Amino acid sequence: MLNRPIPDSHYFRQRRAVWIGLALTIALDTAAQLCWKAAAAHAPESAGMLQILATTFRQPLFLVTVALFICMFFNWMAVLSKADLSYAQPITALGYVSVSVIAAIWFHEDIPVHRMAGIVMIISGVWFISGTSHRTVTGNAQSPSKAKRCEGQP
Repeated sequence: MLNRPIPDSHYFRQRRAVWIGLALTIALDTAAQLCWKAAAAHAPESAGMLQILATTFRQPLFLVTVALFICMFFNWMAVLSKADLSYAQPITALGYVSVSVIAAIWFHEDIPVHRMAGIVMIISGVWFISGTSHRTVTGNAQSPSKAKRCEGQP
């Protein structure tokens, strides 16, 4: 029998909280992007920028989009309090995958082969990143500038 240290259950709770927050971020971002597209789709194709903005801002789905972005902001703050940005941000790229797939289904958008290759690369990258620790510094770590001040350096 190997004498390996048993990982702290706190670590697993934190990691689960991070993954739930990341899943919520991806879901909120996907919903926001799809609502935004649906709101903007009401503008005529020949419309200028100001007409597109005016038409989009009058759509009820635009207000839903804004609400989703606000929810996503608060969720993102919670995720970043528990995980490194260099860990969390790349994982949110799965939103590109979900938006592409759902847009193909709901809006009948085409996904060409080179876009599919990009989706596969995103999924591969997220797989590699997800195998690393979600936190490389402790919660009590100081920023470099604060650490210098504490050491008496300007």
